Amino acid sequence: MALKIIATGDIHIGRSSSAIQENTEISATKNTWIRIVEWSISNQVDIVVLTGDIIDRDNRYFEAIGPLQAGFEKLKAANISVYMVAGNHDYDVLPQIITTKKNDNVHLLGMNGKWELKTFSKEGKKIQFVGWSFPNRYVSEDPLKSFSIDNLDPNIPTIGLVHGEVDTPDGRYAPIDSNGFRNKPVDVWILGHIHKHHFINEGNPKVFYPGSPHALSPKETGNHTPLLLTVSAKDDINIQMAPLVSPVRYENISIDITGSDDKLSLLKSIVSGIDNDANSKIKELESVSFLVYDITLTGQHGDIKKLEEWIEPLTKDYNPEIETETKLSVRKVITENIKPKVENLEELAKQTSPVGILAKAILAIQNGENSEFIEGIQEKWVSSFDAMNTSGTYKPIQKHENIINSPNPKQYILNECNRLLGELITQQSS
Repeated sequence: MALKIIATGDIHIGRSSSAIQENTEISATKNTWIRIVEWSISNQVDIVVLTGDIIDRDNRYFEAIGPLQAGFEKLKAANISVYMVAGNHDYDVLPQIITTKKNDNVHLLGMNGKWELKTFSKEGKKIQFVGWSFPNRYVSEDPLKSFSIDNLDPNIPTIGLVHGEVDTPDGRYAPIDSNGFRNKPVDVWILGHIHKHHFINEGNPKVFYPGSPHALSPKETGNHTPLLLTVSAKDDINIQMAPLVSPVRYENISIDITGSDDKLSLLKSIVSGIDNDANSKIKELESVSFLVYDITLTGQHGDIKKLEEWIEPLTKDYNPEIETETKLSVRKVITENIKPKVENLEELAKQTSPVGILAKAILAIQNGENSEFIEGIQEKWVSSFDAMNTSGTYKPIQKHENIINSPNPKQYILNECNRLLGELITQQSS
């Protein structure tokens, strides 16, 4: 008999997906947790593995305890065990919940940053779980360096659970050296902290992030689902995606609008690009309620300012429903990469007018060259950007997004030069 494990993490119970046009319970992570529980029961899963950040720090105890405890009780009634570790969001909350109502089927491993071993046994089959939990909100030491487990049976399949960031040596969230996984008596490592499904090693040992089962923001693009492990023996562990996709999905796509000079053809190009992308994913969208797009427009256009006016209603009014009953919407349309429709850029660069200065700057940046004009703008850009990063006004944004690692300022300058050149040429021709 093989043992079945469903593995997930970073559910952040208490939060809901952002950028959804409707106020609906579907977007709440607590409902995804209950779906996981119900699917596990229906499909006779033996073990549920949770790799930390099950509860969101900003919406914690009272928001999370109800649905989390309800899930634990349903799993207990179905004779399903839970093995989990705490992450940086719930290091102080999970221990409280576990001690509030003691379910003997729920095992929180590695409290206080101490590695711990617990063995699951069912009908003669066994799995050893070793785990480490965050003792504080921030941990700058690699938890694998303190790995020490007594009484580990080398003949029993062993699964390691840890929440942390791999190969980020200066990180504050348990930075883990990926080389450390190789010399431990563990067959599979299941990690938490990164929200995107990702295999670090597919050999021996298997090392992977299951990712979050519920996409929370436009930064979390693509398919999100728990993983299903079937454990037959130490050297026979199968891993596949469980059919439990996030009810919300985010995607970034690029659409070339070259040749779409009037409003109707432009909107047709954008809608066609969205339709093509959604249709290419149609088999993955059967249980997805909302598909939210960030669109980057590329190519050339004769009037970028007018183009921006034409597309403005997209983010408010575009909300069709496709055959899977998935509602499509557009969160943002990025126009910075559109170039003005200019045939004679080299000729324009010979002028001493503002048009000529902009054309010359565009050519210089495109050719990897520099100029006094570009250097002056870049210096001001960097100064303004640094001031923004250190301003208290933007602290709430920095909490959720790292805006310090910015793209090259020259790309911003190039985009704005293109935009201004297009507007000046339009003014001259009108």
